[in-house]
Amino acid sequence: MILRSHKHTAVTIHAIRQRAGVPYHVERKICSNCQRLLEEKTIKRAAA
Repeated sequence: MILRSHKHTAVTIHAIRQRAGVPYHVERKICSNCQRLLEEKTIKRAAA
């Protein structure tokens, strides 16, 4: 199997995720080509 490498093109997506039942606003950066998660960081706690 030959894997072709490419330059990841980041797309930023904002989502609401739950951790231990508490909602958080999360910013995720994924590659637009391969859909690989490049970075994820918690922005702030979301309103319940």
